Amino acid sequence: WTKYGDSAKITHNIFAYLNRHWIQREQDEGSNVCDVSTLMYQLWRDQFFMSIRNTLLDSVFSLMTRIRNGQVADINLVKSVADSFVSLGNDDSGIASKRMEVYEKYFLEPFIKSSVEYYREEADRLLQEGSIIDYIVRVSSRLQEEDDRVELYLHESSLKDFKDALNKVLVTRQKDKFYSEFEPLLDARDSLNLKRLYSLVARTGKGSALDPLRDIFSAYVKKAGLDAIKQVSGSEETGGAIAKEARLFVTAVLGVHDLFAGLLHDAFEEDTGFSKSLDNACKDFINTNAMCPEGEARAPQMLAHYCDTLLKKGSGNVRKAGAEGASDEDSLEAQLSQAVCVFRYIKAVDVFQKFYSQHLSRRLVYEQSVSSYGEEMMISKLKEISGVDFTSKLTRMFTDMTLSKEMSEEFKEKCRDGDFAIPFDFDMKVLHTVSWPLKAPDTKLLLPSELSSVCSRFTNYYQNKHNGRKLNWMWQHSKAEIKMFFPKATGPAAKAGYIFHVSTFQLAILMLFNDESGPGTGYDSPNGPTLTLEQISQATGLDNDMIKPELEIFCKARVLVSSNNKISGDSKFTLNANFKSKHLRINLAVSKKVEQKREATDTMRAVDVDRMYAIQAAIVRIMKTRKQLSHRQLVEDTISMIKLFQASIGDIKKGIDTLIDKEYLERSESNRDVYNYLA
Repeated sequence: WTKYGDSAKITHNIFAYLNRHWIQREQDEGSNVCDVSTLMYQLWRDQFFMSIRNTLLDSVFSLMTRIRNGQVADINLVKSVADSFVSLGNDDSGIASKRMEVYEKYFLEPFIKSSVEYYREEADRLLQEGSIIDYIVRVSSRLQEEDDRVELYLHESSLKDFKDALNKVLVTRQKDKFYSEFEPLLDARDSLNLKRLYSLVARTGKGSALDPLRDIFSAYVKKAGLDAIKQVSGSEETGGAIAKEARLFVTAVLGVHDLFAGLLHDAFEEDTGFSKSLDNACKDFINTNAMCPEGEARAPQMLAHYCDTLLKKGSGNVRKAGAEGASDEDSLEAQLSQAVCVFRYIKAVDVFQKFYSQHLSRRLVYEQSVSSYGEEMMISKLKEISGVDFTSKLTRMFTDMTLSKEMSEEFKEKCRDGDFAIPFDFDMKVLHTVSWPLKAPDTKLLLPSELSSVCSRFTNYYQNKHNGRKLNWMWQHSKAEIKMFFPKATGPAAKAGYIFHVSTFQLAILMLFNDESGPGTGYDSPNGPTLTLEQISQATGLDNDMIKPELEIFCKARVLVSSNNKISGDSKFTLNANFKSKHLRINLAVSKKVEQKREATDTMRAVDVDRMYAIQAAIVRIMKTRKQLSHRQLVEDTISMIKLFQASIGDIKKGIDTLIDKEYLERSESNRDVYNYLA
């Protein structure tokens, strides 16, 4: 064949003039003639090839069998035969429009049929002799060998047909067995064989063929997540503390997510379908599980608490992250990135936003942030996911803190210039109501005279500087340090005294027991005045429900002594002259579980109110554009417009009724199921 091809080429060149002129002219005029080279190939095909083609193909099949069985053979011979079939493809007219017809009919089809029969026999033998895993390993190797080999001898136009035929006989026939073996491989975390199985099924089509595997993967991840959270729910390690519960919750979530994200990378080649399955499964088990009952939106609350633990001073590293030897900032960034990873799966994003802003406000007001870098980095990460609107209020909080610092310095400077000496270290923060999730106190506090004079002076300064603004003092969020000396203190405390870190409410109560500070009671004992609950209430302006928790803290810390074991209306309180402690600095401004629960309830109530406003705003925007809509279409458009939370149909109906009452909408007179927008 090689010699004949060379001869045909030489002969064609000898008759080059004939080919260029007479043959070309005849072809242009429609005559059924061809050039010399084509004619010679036709002669080979008709006079020689057609009589020996079956024998030739049998030799090719025998040669390929030897190669597939691992014996030494020259694959170039197969390539030469395949090329000869391609060269013989010109039709009788000499036009090369059907050039591949001979190759496809007389070589490719028999070759594919022979290969399919060979691998069908091998597949049946493998399944009889070994397990499905052995089959997957062997078939993966076989198909890779064929992929590498087929490029060397088949024409490029036929590669897909050949591979599809092998995929059908080796993979598609056993697809159900592959599906049933997928979950056991997930149990074994066998990423290597999972990758082999995925690659085999993907060869048959990355769409519908992989969907059953994706469904199994999604269900498996969801179950693994639910089991992991169930194991840590109700753990004695938490002691009922929300911060510890949050840590266990987020750690369990990240453990499951990181495990299967690793499989997604190692075994499934970051397949978008598997990635979506992982995301859907994470959304399901993170938002509803043993620690987060359906409808309570506890997942965003615990994630906000977890972030607060990361960013607050004194919390320590709740979860090791980052490379060994990494700096504190690098470690913090890694931990925040993990928290943001969980945030991506939170459904009630508005609940997270509300609780996160509350925790942030405390960290800023109490100056408990571990670093401004960490705070800004977290807000930046949230902005990337949820947009500028989501973090706008958080950003304005930092602006208020900067302005407050400048205002505090200016006030102190004016006091020094005005010959008014502030008798203690005084620091205030002026916060705008719109940006901060804080509300004015329900009760009015009667301040000690020492504090009252400074606060009044600052109020006058602020109102003169900003005419028309109203200043509300947030005493429930204010803190103080007070130094107390006890008669029987010994050691360093006898000279230096004890420094108590207290809330402003606690400060007002303790000052009543100071020299000449009792409400007209005088000294009833060497330990100072003895005061009743009613006297303390009258002197501070606080009601009994607010005073009792503070007095319980004082009595538990043995700062005060109560006449009764259980505080009641007839209890009397006196300073404990025998007070002693190993620590000179003592924190009494501890948060109370009752306050935490009440605050969580109030926050969720505020979330519900904000949601109703968001629903009403969305309805108005839609109706303003559309002018008239059916009830069903309005509900669907409202749900699709609101991104921060999943609006319920019931809440949307309430919003529609409210807007009808406010005369933003009206029902159509001709169809009560249709709404009209009222300009």
